[in-house]
Amino acid sequence: MKIIQLSDLHLTAGGNPLFGSSPRERLELAIDSILKNHADADFCLLTGDLADAGSDDAYAALATALRRLPMPTHLLPGNHDSREALRRHFPQLPADDNGFMQTVLATPAGRFLLLDTVEAGAPWGSYCTARQTWLAQQLAASGDEPLWIAMHHPPLALGIPSMDQFALRDAEALWSVIAPHKTRIRHLFFGHLHRPIGGSWRGIPFSCTSSPNHQVALDLVTLHGDEVPGCREPAGYAVILIDTDSVVVHHQQLFGAETVFWL
Repeated sequence: MKIIQLSDLHLTAGGNPLFGSSPRERLELAIDSILKNHADADFCLLTGDLADAGSDDAYAALATALRRLPMPTHLLPGNHDSREALRRHFPQLPADDNGFMQTVLATPAGRFLLLDTVEAGAPWGSYCTARQTWLAQQLAASGDEPLWIAMHHPPLALGIPSMDQFALRDAEALWSVIAPHKTRIRHLFFGHLHRPIGGSWRGIPFSCTSSPNHQVALDLVTLHGDEVPGCREPAGYAVILIDTDSVVVHHQQLFGAETVFWL
């Protein structure tokens, strides 16, 4: 399987610039790149912060842009998103019985569990009892299939204090639900950090990808209130290759690879 992960688009109302660049133009560049190099992907996973301020105009632009992609798209909300506005423009988005944007995807590689970690009005993530109950039911029904988890907020600290304060605050509760199934969980995908990051959490491999628009600086020291240091490191998205033996995550930059030559 080949999967594209796009995250942290931060589309603005009216297509206005954000931190010196246009999120809409950057999304179109990313889609151009996907169409040129990865049109054979099985699906595209968008892991939250699709809009910068949850505006209807931003989601309308997103719906128009995603129609260019030949593969299915699966959207998750982030802390910058509005579930209500997102549903208005993507009425087909699935939800659990409590209205959280959670679902299960059956794929040849196993079940993808797409989790809603948004705490309305807060920059950090949460995973309440109702969501935990839904997840426990899905895990119980999954038999012995391989499992994959996608969410917006990371369930662990990543060493960047300005962002670690906005991680998932119910990580222990989430862990208590998934721990019995740990050996079947092949990978955890998340966004929120605006950086290409990889590692493992309690033995589960994870990865995060860059934003197409702006990045979080690799500042392992600074904590200054709720301010987050940004930077102009390369924008991009992830290309994920899955087979029975391996999971490979490539980070495709949008700029800097225009000149191609043989080594």
